Amino acid sequence: MALDPHLIEARMNMIFIYLSRGEKVKARAAADELRREAPNDASVHFVRAVVARLDGDYDRALRSLDRMVKVNPTERVVVSYNRARLLPYQGRYDEALAELDQGAAVEPDHPLIRTFRARALYYHGEPVKAAEILEQVLEQHPQLDGIRPIYATFLSALGFSGEARAQLTAEVRQTADTDHDVAYWLASAYALEGERDEALRWLRRAIQLGNENKPWFERDKNWDSLRDDPEFQRIVASIVTPVSESEG
Repeated sequence: MALDPHLIEARMNMIFIYLSRGEKVKARAAADELRREAPNDASVHFVRAVVARLDGDYDRALRSLDRMVKVNPTERVVVSYNRARLLPYQGRYDEALAELDQGAAVEPDHPLIRTFRARALYYHGEPVKAAEILEQVLEQHPQLDGIRPIYATFLSALGFSGEARAQLTAEVRQTADTDHDVAYWLASAYALEGERDEALRWLRRAIQLGNENKPWFERDKNWDSLRDDPEFQRIVASIVTPVSESEG
């Protein structure tokens, strides 16, 4: 950026650096500025979708993903699994699975297409099928430590506590400490395992990293055991995100 302050790729990656530093206001402002300056760059719409999702602004995130694939139709797979991770927040499971079918038509074995299919099935009430899919994904891609907490939640929900805890490795915790999504997934796994303090610790970390998806935190069934916990309620109530504005 010192050499070229207008370089889109560098500015886009700065948004993720802002998030990692807990500088969410800067991340939002940078994403909006990029959209104004480079409306025909698909990656700009991707990063705006991420920021909107982390704010719990699902409609704006979905609009940004729609623009992304219109600008660059070759991004169909990325758009499919990112739309599919959003739609279950709104209870739109069938639409999420249809999105994933579109992505799978292009790249059927993409690990994130399969991962978010598993999540959609889990929240749709099919944890056995969800666990089977992620077991296969991790057998084929054992380096994907970031999705192990998701698999752990499936196992825990099915009553396999020991197997679930075995997924929560040091590598997983190291990844979670720098990733807004993995931190939340790890927190959720601990919540299902009845590890209150660890669950709340990683929830706070997820929020510090920019994950302020308050509407989902309030509804996610993985947190049912802590729903009435005063500290959980305090943490979630402290989240204040901008009011969404309509945009063309």
